[in-house]
Amino acid sequence: MFSSVLALSVLFGSQDQNPSGYLTREIKVKDKVVRKEVILYVPREGDLVFYDDKSVIWTILFAMAGTGPPLHMGIVVKGEDGKFQVLEAGPDDKLKVYLLELNSRLKEFKGTITIRRCKVKLTEEKSAALTKFAKEQDGKPYAVIRLLLQGTSLRSRGPVREMFLAGTYLDRWSWICSELAVAAGTVVGLFDPAVVRANVTYPRDIVDNQRFDLSKNWHDGETWGAEK
Repeated sequence: MFSSVLALSVLFGSQDQNPSGYLTREIKVKDKVVRKEVILYVPREGDLVFYDDKSVIWTILFAMAGTGPPLHMGIVVKGEDGKFQVLEAGPDDKLKVYLLELNSRLKEFKGTITIRRCKVKLTEEKSAALTKFAKEQDGKPYAVIRLLLQGTSLRSRGPVREMFLAGTYLDRWSWICSELAVAAGTVVGLFDPAVVRANVTYPRDIVDNQRFDLSKNWHDGETWGAEK
């Protein structure tokens, strides 16, 4: 049975690159977990990658902003060489935007990784647009000040403030991680900017479908592991 699942994963998944570890997903019936299933992770552009290193400090800071884990995220893109990378603002508390080789990033991260696989295969035109966007953001600063403001009344997020301040901007000089991932997805039509507005979206908002129903373009979150 397990070998059949793996074969189907390869057959119907992206053929652009070899599998990158395994994903464990929960099979539910009426909100009750009935079994867990392990499949190969075959990356695709637009996959959302969520990270949680269980940092006490960051968990407290996120709580002050009215949110919680996962504490960081990125989005899978193709590099100019055609290989998969993950676009992240501030990986491992660094203060820049990075394009990281996907396999190495997943294997080296110390913590829990959740992946929402993208259901949409991008056209060549959209793939090129995503690669171009990612390349243009690489090396930009992390938006430290705007991140710190998330725990204050000066942030854009909030029932009233969002009516005037919320939006998705595609050419910022600095980025917060979830803001960058949403902007990248918006470039290729995966996010609707009228619904998911990048500057008021945190990783927890899009790791599942509780705040936004993203089931049209992404599978439910699955836990990544290097081994089955």
